[in-house]
Amino acid sequence: MEKIIEAVNVTYIYQTKYQKTKALSEVNCSFERGKMYAITGKSGSGKSTFLSLLAGLDVPTEGMLTVEGEDMRKMNRDAYRLNRASVIYQAFHLFPLLTVMENVMFPMELQHIPSKVAKAKAREYLDKVGLPETLYKKRPGMISGGEQQRVAIARAVAAGGEILLADEPTGNLDSQNEKVIVELLCKLAHEDNYAVIVVTHNDAVAAAADVVYGMTDGVLSVVRG
Repeated sequence: MEKIIEAVNVTYIYQTKYQKTKALSEVNCSFERGKMYAITGKSGSGKSTFLSLLAGLDVPTEGMLTVEGEDMRKMNRDAYRLNRASVIYQAFHLFPLLTVMENVMFPMELQHIPSKVAKAKAREYLDKVGLPETLYKKRPGMISGGEQQRVAIARAVAAGGEILLADEPTGNLDSQNEKVIVELLCKLAHEDNYAVIVVTHNDAVAAAADVVYGMTDGVLSVVRG
């Protein structure tokens, strides 16, 4: 299968006035469409730092991160996040004053997709994540955590990219909703051909992944896959 993202000797160093901290050390791995990946490890191991690099929020201190062969340093990383890579967070990060429908339409409006088209597509994506029409006009605070996370996934899909990055996406959910979200992420990888990359502490999430990487003190290793 074709690699969509590849990390080659990726090192990342946080530098302050007083000290340097190596958060990632010579990370080598790749990600393909059609698979779900889990990155596991303790808090402070470097997982979220690596996810932020995959999202284009920063670039490696050393080494190279490429998207379909293009060095991320040379890319328009704002355009990359807008059109190709979406991040799903533990805290959902929905817009509280927008309705469910408006939240999902938002990334399409940023891409200047006509409102009528965006609304039709938003309905399609909300249906894909199993949310009923009765919720479309509600604001995030009026629906459950599991429902909010499904809205967040629909919004990520609405952005139209091929890379879904999820930071502890089941961290605020009960076991029943956790199962729904994990099944949904697997479906997006296997049926819709996304590269789904999940940072998680959760064994159930990792068990569902096709490939599991472990992160310890900034060093990445293959656990399974």
